[in-house]
Amino acid sequence: YQAKRPSHSEFVTVRHTPLHVRHWGQPQAGQPTLWLLHGWMDVGASFQFMVDHLSQTHHLIAPDLRGFGLSQAQGVDHFVFPDYMADLDALLRHYQPEGQIDLLGHSMGGNVVMMFAGARPERVHRLINLEGFG
Repeated sequence: YQAKRPSHSEFVTVRHTPLHVRHWGQPQAGQPTLWLLHGWMDVGASFQFMVDHLSQTHHLIAPDLRGFGLSQAQGVDHFVFPDYMADLDALLRHYQPEGQIDLLGHSMGGNVVMMFAGARPERVHRLINLEGFG
């Protein structure tokens, strides 16, 4: 598969854990950012197929959640949803400290974004849940 919209990666340490973060596009003034959270046993790069069919009106950010992909696990073998929610909150403070955000979550990521929206409704502008459950 040849990606139509290339991404770039970086690592950000949040809550003492290095997380891999994939970006499509660069943040532009007035341009919304769409956050993409992957499912169980998946990675942020799995959104590439979807990204290639979206317009380029958004800066897209897809982290590898802790313990998945290129993100660290920090010596533990399991995580709980509050870990993922706290990591998302820390990433938001790093990249987009103010204002409302657009969130898309698939499967486990859908659960994370739904719980985050319930805990921090003032931060969420739009929310998309793709096959989230629970």
